[in-house]
Amino acid sequence: MKSSQQIPVTIITGFLGSGKTTLLNRILTEQNGDRIAIIQNEFGDIGIDNDLVIKKDDGLFEMQNGCICCTVINDLVDTLEKLKNRKNDFDRLLIETTGLADPIPIAQTLLGSVLIQKDFVLDGIVTIVDSFYIEDQLHSTPEAKKQILAADLLVLNKAELCDTEELDRVKMRLTGINDDAKVVVTNYSTIETDLLFGISLFNADRFWEIEKQVEKHEHHHHDDEVTSLSIEIPGYIDLERLDAWLSMIGILGGNSIYRMKGILSLKDDDRRFVFQSVFSILKGQFGNEWQDGEERMNKFVFIGKKLNHDLLNDGFRACLVQ
Repeated sequence: MKSSQQIPVTIITGFLGSGKTTLLNRILTEQNGDRIAIIQNEFGDIGIDNDLVIKKDDGLFEMQNGCICCTVINDLVDTLEKLKNRKNDFDRLLIETTGLADPIPIAQTLLGSVLIQKDFVLDGIVTIVDSFYIEDQLHSTPEAKKQILAADLLVLNKAELCDTEELDRVKMRLTGINDDAKVVVTNYSTIETDLLFGISLFNADRFWEIEKQVEKHEHHHHDDEVTSLSIEIPGYIDLERLDAWLSMIGILGGNSIYRMKGILSLKDDDRRFVFQSVFSILKGQFGNEWQDGEERMNKFVFIGKKLNHDLLNDGFRACLVQ
C-alpha cells in the first residue's frame, strides 16, 4: 500500500465473553494476504495467541504472520501517530475494545480529525453479541446497548447455545435497537472475513442505501425504549442553521438521539444532500439529482429514547431558508 492511501480501520467490540478475541485470532490465522495491524485496549489481558508474537518494538508487537500489534497505553491518537509512521508495513487496522467499552468515542476519534483521516478511514464497527446472555446484559448494563447501537454489523455468536425460538427472539431484540445493522449468526465466531470489511454506514458507496431507507422509512418497535420520528417538509434547508441546530440538540439531548438520517434540498444545488449520524458522529454528502418537475422535499428521521417530537419538529422547520 502506498503511504498516501488511507488505512481502513475496523472496530471490533462486544460485551465480556462474547467472542471478540476468538474472532480476532480467526482473522489473523485466516487472513487472505492482508498485513494487519491490531490495537487492543489491554494487551496483557488477553489475547492474541502468544505463538504469534515474536518481537516488541516501541510498544508495537511484531508477529510471525507479518502483522503488528500494540496496546493503547496512552491516548489512541498517540498510538495512531505511531502506526502512521509504519503505514507501508500493513494494509488494514483492527481495534479491539474492552468488553465494557463504548465504541463511539473511538469512532469519533477517527472521524473527528482531518489529520487522522488523512491516513486512516473508518471501515466499520463490528459488534459481537453473546446469543445466550445478551438479554441479561441489556437489562443490567448500558454498555451492551451502546455497542449494539454503534454497529454496522452484528455478529450473533454462540448460537449453538440457543434453540430456534430463543435465537429469533434475540434477533428481533437486536433489530429493535438497531435496524440499520446486518445480523450474521455464528458459532465460535466463525464468519467469512470479507463480511467484516467495507461495511461502514459512513462509506461513500453506502449512502445510496441511506437515501432508500429515508424514502421508505419503517422502524419496528421491538425495544420499548427506542422510538422514531419522521419529518417531511418542502422548501430549502439552510445548512448553517441546520449545523447550529444539530450542535444544540447534541448538547441538550445528550445520548438520547441514537441515529439520524436525512435527505435535504439546498437552494443553490440540484443534488440531494444525504445525511447520516450515529450519536454525535455525523457525515453528509451529495446524492442523486432532483428530477425535473419533482417536488423537493426535506426528509429527516430520528431514532432514539424519549424523543421530544415537538422540539424536533419545530427545530427542523426553523432550519428552512426564510
